Amino acid sequence: MKFINRSSELKELESSYVLSKNRLFSTVIYGMRRVGKTELVKEFMKNKPSLYFFVYDNKTSKALLGEFEEELKRREIIDTLASVDTWEKFIDVLFERCRIMVIVFDEFQNFRDIYPAIFSMLQKKFDENKNIPIHFIFLGSIIGLIKKTFENMKAPLYGRIKTKIKLLPLSYKHTREMLSALGYSKEEDAVEFYSVFGGMPKYYVAIEDFELERKPLLDVIKFFFLRENAPFGMEVLDILRQEFGKRKGTYYTILEAIATGHTKLNEIATYAGLNMTSITRYLSDLVDTYEVVERSVPVTEDIRKSRKGVYKIRNPVIAFWFRYIHRNLTLFEIGNFEEIRNIIKNDITKYHGRRFENISKEFLWELNRKNKLQASFSKIGNWWGAGRDETGRKALEIDLIALSEEAKQILLCECKWQDLKLKDAEKLMENLKEKSTFVDWNKANRKEYFGIIAKKIERKEELRNRGFTVFDLEDFSSL
Repeated sequence: MKFINRSSELKELESSYVLSKNRLFSTVIYGMRRVGKTELVKEFMKNKPSLYFFVYDNKTSKALLGEFEEELKRREIIDTLASVDTWEKFIDVLFERCRIMVIVFDEFQNFRDIYPAIFSMLQKKFDENKNIPIHFIFLGSIIGLIKKTFENMKAPLYGRIKTKIKLLPLSYKHTREMLSALGYSKEEDAVEFYSVFGGMPKYYVAIEDFELERKPLLDVIKFFFLRENAPFGMEVLDILRQEFGKRKGTYYTILEAIATGHTKLNEIATYAGLNMTSITRYLSDLVDTYEVVERSVPVTEDIRKSRKGVYKIRNPVIAFWFRYIHRNLTLFEIGNFEEIRNIIKNDITKYHGRRFENISKEFLWELNRKNKLQASFSKIGNWWGAGRDETGRKALEIDLIALSEEAKQILLCECKWQDLKLKDAEKLMENLKEKSTFVDWNKANRKEYFGIIAKKIERKEELRNRGFTVFDLEDFSSL
């Protein structure tokens, strides 16, 4: 499969490479496994003098050093009879014989368990050889450990990194390109696959590797997760186990709680059986240190001040896995995969619906970037609150709201993963107008617009002629 996008990251790396021809330059690239860090670096390394070392966490220090020595010999950096029997010698070789080169260490944080002294060795070399032309690139998937290695003020390599690139998943737009290359031409397929696998390139490459092109999503899920020796059956736990360490069981329970719809602080605490003080500490780790979870507040409120926070799992694969597999580990362990598949089959439409909000948000940002909305909006997000009618107080939600502080304009949208008849759409608009009266944002002088984003909307041009903002999957394709 061809390499897709990452233009801004490649541009940043090329700029760093130019600078490294005159002085020592170092770059950290971090992000979750499967996000495409190694492929990005491979693309960047093309036609450049470079060395690549993968730091395996299941090797002893001696075995890993021996492998790296063989790579130096294979690349004719050292003579075939030479011996590099200490890490000090290995680093000396890099600084003495690898000038004007790109040197990549993949999963660099694994040295913490294999040979932690290498961090201090590199610190000393970096400080003593600032004018040597070498470009070091350190890749890391264990985000918590990468932060400790490079961002902790007491860490040896703190302050020695010139640039940091946080590699995010591909956007829906670019993931569609990968799916198109795999034979999925329908927009509906793109939404459903993106709902489960997000913008993590490795899973789409795996579809090609295992010759699953054009297979229905449920068949791909079964092959990847729900069979003996499935390639990604326990991968989510393998990834997170390295992040969480001894406290992994509590973190897993919290993630299961969030994945199954318990998104408020008190709901998560009740599900996990923890007091509020403890749950706050664990959630802080998940949000700030590990970046597995994100905290959201209503788009009209300040995230630093609002007490209405809810928690969401960032990575769709992790959310999917905890919602359907971790919750049913007993069935999984005894090999009752068909039962889990039936659970997924009966619930997956709801899951797509929740994720469709995120895709619709991306879609609105793309329209906003191309000046195809009513105003230049500066914020787009969810909204929830409370209202009161003749039946009493009730909770209210609006799927997406876009705000223009400058123009005092607001766009309120509902997102529906379903086909809508004209009457359904009209009823949604009426309800949306009612709920808008409870959105306390520039109420006195704002200009309001109302919209729907759905799988398919009957007679949408008629709705547009009446002033409504209406989009369906047909518009996704054309954009």
